[in-house]
Amino acid sequence: MTTTFDTPTTTTAPTATGAGAAFRVTFLGLAGPATAPLYRLTDARLVTATATITDRRFTGRTVWLHLLADDGARGLARLDLASAMTTPADHYASGRRVTVVGVARTHRNLAAPYIAVRQLVPVPAVRPVEETFLLRYSYGPYERLMERTLTRRQLELVGPVVMRAAGRGHAWDVEVVDASGLDVTATFVRSRATRPRAA
Repeated sequence: MTTTFDTPTTTTAPTATGAGAAFRVTFLGLAGPATAPLYRLTDARLVTATATITDRRFTGRTVWLHLLADDGARGLARLDLASAMTTPADHYASGRRVTVVGVARTHRNLAAPYIAVRQLVPVPAVRPVEETFLLRYSYGPYERLMERTLTRRQLELVGPVVMRAAGRGHAWDVEVVDASGLDVTATFVRSRATRPRAA
């Protein structure tokens, strides 16, 4: 059985004068790290690019990766099948954001510049910044002030412990403040324990 694969048709030459028209890569210039459109670089220049894989196609012993940069520019990378076999498939799956290190080349049939991959590393997903809260309370015979910055999950674990201590008379003036300084104690605790005033 013979299988036919599509030949890549992506070109990285600029199609407009606006920003993002050309797929840009980083390379080591005479004055240090520099960036330039891939199509301007000569063959054999070692380059680096970070982009999202939008498609992958197989042609003989080659895997073609279609890349989309953050600025909307499109590029092309060529991964040798032998290298692809030793790389986990999910590392170069469609939708994966990757950093590609390789050599600038030109496709002999399409005259389209591409990156001959030497190293392909998935870029970790950006973790969302967790909302934090300030837990403040006094405890002990000398009414020592305690302040702790906690995430919502940490606060839901620590808060009940502090409130139990308040219920036994070991903690006072329990309050929770969000990042903007707003008192949100009622959101996390049922009642605010206050130290009884001496007569």
